[in-house]
Amino acid sequence: MDGNASLLLSIIVYVAVAVTTVVYAVLVRKAKLADPILQFVFFLSLFVLPLPVRACMTVDVEGDVTDHLLELMPYLPEAVFLTALALGLFVLTYYSRVGIVVGDRLPKVQGGPRWRLAFVLLALLSLFLIIQLATSAGGLMGFLLLGYKATAETVGKGYLAMGFTWLFVASMFLLYGYAIERKKWQLISFVVVFGAVVLIHLVLARRGAILYMGLAVWLFWHHAVRPIKTRSLIIPGIICFVGLNVVGVLRNSAYEGFDDLWARTTRSWDSQSNSGLGHAFVYTLTTGEFVVPFETFPQMIESVGSTVSPELGMTYIRAPLQVIPQALFPGRPLPLANWYMQKFYGGGYDFNEGRAFFFLAEGYLNFGIVGVIMTALLWGIALGGLQRYALVSAESPGSCLLYALTVAYIGSAISGEAISVVVALPETSLVAAGLGLWITRFGSRRKETVLLGSQLAPQS
Repeated sequence: MDGNASLLLSIIVYVAVAVTTVVYAVLVRKAKLADPILQFVFFLSLFVLPLPVRACMTVDVEGDVTDHLLELMPYLPEAVFLTALALGLFVLTYYSRVGIVVGDRLPKVQGGPRWRLAFVLLALLSLFLIIQLATSAGGLMGFLLLGYKATAETVGKGYLAMGFTWLFVASMFLLYGYAIERKKWQLISFVVVFGAVVLIHLVLARRGAILYMGLAVWLFWHHAVRPIKTRSLIIPGIICFVGLNVVGVLRNSAYEGFDDLWARTTRSWDSQSNSGLGHAFVYTLTTGEFVVPFETFPQMIESVGSTVSPELGMTYIRAPLQVIPQALFPGRPLPLANWYMQKFYGGGYDFNEGRAFFFLAEGYLNFGIVGVIMTALLWGIALGGLQRYALVSAESPGSCLLYALTVAYIGSAISGEAISVVVALPETSLVAAGLGLWITRFGSRRKETVLLGSQLAPQS
């Protein structure tokens, strides 16, 4: 079969499996947009389809499209077919009894009333970490004015850079307070603090973080405050997608001041307007980050067993080592994103430069097709367990917070290696949320003991 014909057929098969999955989940299983299965299908398709669809139309290299596209073309159809197979297997275990058992056994978190204390302490700790990170850039303002290039300052300092996400988690305790007490001032406080956090990330052009935060807020509100109808999300979703694309086009670095930031952003907008804004609104789907991760899958299909030896599970075993700061462990194994750059693009790249490594590609790197199957089955069990956890923990804002922060991370986990789930998610969000929920319980046990004692005391 002709290469383009087989690629087109693989895309049709994948789309058919994805559509069937959505129809089955919505019509038969009554799934909602906020459910993990629909989030998974959406983000999986977002990272799988752009590169193959583009390759059907052109093999021109532009933007972030890989220089190896022609070399990878013969392996793209197999990668798409295997992803369709993985999606089908994912659905089987997502709705299996195993996922229900996992969800039932996950700990239910009962937060306490001290959400103000949790917010204050987490915010102070977050600001301390951020200020320590910014010291080498001349202070917080100097760090922010680095703009898009601020990521270079975080190399080897991930334990400090997590202060940015911890600050967002701190703001979530204002929304947590609103979910418990429903006072308008709590909601207003959250909007103000969350807006400030988003503004910081806009200056730094951290679009992935902004998307993550927005998804987490939506999921928490949907489960802990009030359900949101899907049709109410269509227009805001489109606006956010277009807006984040525009941020990527306009981003700059090394600003001399906030006046310079505004001036250079305005010039970039004028330049894009003159050349046509159509491409700027959707470039992530054609030449941006959504065409990047999937390239690693056909590359592994071509290379494993020939120029690359199977890892046989070692990438998963090494993943927890990334929790150790590089300053303490200079010989720490490279993440796959950096290893991939060195192996297939040569040297000369900084540590903060890498190609996002598709989660099924890591499965293939370890165990070939069997690794892809195992990854799909385990993901189905994990997300099925999360869905069950949401159902049995609906009355607990604390559990809803942990659930929202985890499900919002699905997109990042799909486009990343095991480190994303094993290290990045706990380190950046779940540890902070767990700490905050523990703080909300300060004094609760003592009060419960006093109440119990007064009830048991003999009456005179």
